[in-house]
This record gives sequence, C-alpha cells and structure tokens, in this order.
Amino acid sequence: MTSLLNRLSVDTVSLAGIMVAFLVATAMGWYVQVPFLPVLLLGLPLALLFFWQTMIHRWIWVVLIITGSFMGQLGRLADEGVLLFTFFQLALFAAVFAIAVRRIIERDFEIRFTGFEIELSLFLGLIFLSLLWSPMHMDGFVRALRLLISLFFLYLVFNEIRRQRDIMVVLSLAVVVGCALAIVSIYDNLSNVEAAVLNVLGEGGIMRGRAAGTSYDPNIFATMFFIPIAFSACVALSETNVKFRAAAFFALILLSGGLIVTYSRSAWLSVIFMLLIIAWYYRNIKLFAYFAVVVTIVLIAFPQFSMMLLNAAQRFLDITAGAGGDDSSRIRVLLGIAAIGMFVDSYFVGVGFRGYVDKFTDYFSLQESIGVFEPHNVLYTVLAELGLIGIILYLLIFFKIFRTAYRSVHLSETEIEKILSLTCLSTLAAYMIFYQFYGGGLSDNNFWFIIAITFSVYYSGSYQDSSEQYAALGKSDDTS
Repeated sequence: MTSLLNRLSVDTVSLAGIMVAFLVATAMGWYVQVPFLPVLLLGLPLALLFFWQTMIHRWIWVVLIITGSFMGQLGRLADEGVLLFTFFQLALFAAVFAIAVRRIIERDFEIRFTGFEIELSLFLGLIFLSLLWSPMHMDGFVRALRLLISLFFLYLVFNEIRRQRDIMVVLSLAVVVGCALAIVSIYDNLSNVEAAVLNVLGEGGIMRGRAAGTSYDPNIFATMFFIPIAFSACVALSETNVKFRAAAFFALILLSGGLIVTYSRSAWLSVIFMLLIIAWYYRNIKLFAYFAVVVTIVLIAFPQFSMMLLNAAQRFLDITAGAGGDDSSRIRVLLGIAAIGMFVDSYFVGVGFRGYVDKFTDYFSLQESIGVFEPHNVLYTVLAELGLIGIILYLLIFFKIFRTAYRSVHLSETEIEKILSLTCLSTLAAYMIFYQFYGGGLSDNNFWFIIAITFSVYYSGSYQDSSEQYAALGKSDDTS
C-alpha cells in the first residue's frame, strides 16, 4: 500500500509539472507568436514522464515493441526518404537505451537465461560458418543478423516481463491492437465489392482483395492474429469473470474476421488446430457452436458478408485438390523435392544459409515453379541449408521450447496460469504448423515473442519455488 501511495504521489507531481510546463510554453508561444513552440516545449516533460513510467512499469517497452511488430512495414517511409526504420526497430532501439539506463541506475546487471543457450549458440555458429560456402553469403549474412536481432528481442522480453500480471497486460493490449487491425481489414475487404465478385467468378482460383494489412504479404499478416486469437479463446473458455469472457468472445469474433479476409489457408489450418488444442484442454466444444450461431446471425443481418465467407469457403476447399489442383499446392511439392535433393547432395552441413534460393534452379526451372524459388517449409529449409547437424540442433532447440510450454500447462494451478500457459502452447503449435507451409519462420519477431512469453510464464508460475527459481537463473529476487 505504501509503495502504491508513493507511486501516486510521484505521478501527481509529474502531472503538476507538465501543467506548469504547458502554461509556460503557452505564454512563451503567445509572446513570440510561434504556435508550434508550446508543443515542442511540452514534449520534453512528456518524454521525461514517459521515461519515468517505464522505470516503474517494465512492460511498457514490451508493449511498444510488440505493437511496432504488429504494425509491420507501416512505419517504413524509406520511399519518401523520411524514415529508414520500422516502428518495431525504433521501439527496440529506444527500449535498449532506456533499459540500459535503468539497469545502471538500479545496479541490476543480472541476466536470465532460458536453458537452450548451448544449442542456440551452436546453431547460430553453424549459420555464420555456413556463409563460407553459401552462394548467397551476403543475403545470408543480412538474414543472420535479423535472426540475431529477433533473439535479442526474445531475451529482452524474457528479462523484462517476469510477473503474471505484466504478461496479462501485454497480451491484453496485443488483443486490442489485433482487433484494430481486424476492423480495418474487414472494412477494406467488404468495401471492395469488385474483388469479391471476381473471386466468386474465379471459383477461388485467384484471390483478389486479400487483406495484407501492415505487411506486404497477406500470409504473414495473418500470423499477427495468432497470439490475440489464442489468448481471447482461452479467456472466453476459462472460469474468469463473465464480463471478461464476453469481451474476449467479442474480440475473438473480430479477430477471426480479420484472419478470414487474409484468405491464408496455411493460417486457417494453423488457427483451427490451435483452437482444437484449447477446446480439448477445456473439454469444451461450445466455442465452435458459438461461432456457428454468430455466423448465422451475421449472415441474416448483413447479407454482404456472405460474399466474403463464400470466397473463404472456396479457398479452403481447394486444399483438398492436392498437388494437381491449384498452383500453390503444386509449387510447394516442387520446393520440397528440391530441398530433399539438396540434402542428399550435401547432407552433412547443407548448401549454406540462404543457399536454397540459388540452388533451386539446379533441380527445377523457374518456369516450372512459376517464378517461385523461396522455400515454404522451415524444416526442409534447415535440412537443405544446414544439413544433418543443423536440423538436429534446430529440433533440440524447439524440443526444449515445447517441453517448457507443456510443463507450464501441466503444472498450472491458478486460472491465470492456465490461460497464459495454454495461450503459449497453442500459439507455438500454430506457428510451427504455419511455417511448415510458408517460409521465413526464423525471422518472425512475433514467433520469438511468444517463445519469450512461454519462458516468462513458466518461471513466474506458482508451482515454482521462488528461491530455487531465481537461484537457477542467477538472481535471488525480482521486484519489478
């Protein structure tokens, strides 16, 4: 209680200071007749207040970073020469600086570790070593640096988010951001009547009007709904307060709509499997029945939604067409065959990181793959590029990650622990399934974010003995 009163008094003083600064800035602006001067002068105390709040609430920086990740390429204005970075990168750089300052002030130099650092170091070492024989060594070097940044983000989140309350706040705000993206995507899709009609006439063969949101790729944009959907579904089926469950179910409907208009079949399959895990854990299939009721009501009240759902249904049914059906399925088979060929020809250490894109034409022409040469499966990509050693290290890393997620679910005691642990396990499963149909999983910031949250959930559980827990992590206590 004393700590809370101290924080309130500090916030009151800060707000009073901002009001005084605003009055002074306004007076100066009026005197020199410069209208934007008050805003400039007010920016400094606002920045100082924000920085002070980040000292108290560690989750603020994580929220800003993950929001930047959800915004994707929206913040990149390089074409106009204004901004060379995304909001994710800017937030990450600012967070590193602020966290470093706070840790120096607090003399806190302890770092938490996940437990798979040896395997991860060997895996990264193999990636950089493979650049020596990779035909795409420069591109590989850039991708390897991106992976390092993603891993740095993982450890930043894991070290900053240590309490269950903070994890709940971060995931709840992720749902809010996801709902905002979903609303915009649904509106853009429904307002594009011409694209919807062409999709129906084309019987799902060529999808037009796919929502790409804040990404260049609708499939990648679809993955941004994984975490919010999993968290919302867990809350909706939990035994928490009815008002929270109702809000979560409403958010789940919005998020599902945003996912549908991406027309990403890989993401649909991943989310269906994710929801099945959640429903099986809660022994409750009412969630799917609720969806059916809501869809029926929406179609009756808003007939324009029927076009969108018809497009989605046709797109989903095309999955059963197999390799002889649409080009998407056929090309994936060619990509897999090429990867197996690369592994056979260089089975020990592979063709080198990012070497797949160069070696693909040794097995199939670009005419056969309709210009597609990027691998669409993370497992066979690692197998082809890093060989037997790489795939063993990769599987060991993710075995430890999933083992930690499963332990959290198995050992959960409180309702919050059940929600958080199941959110992590089901989302991890969704990402792993998705990246068996699509490439680029190693550089997905949201994927590494949920991995960080997985370990934060595990080490914050009530089943952990506090002294043993932090002794193992090299830290005696934590009071964020």
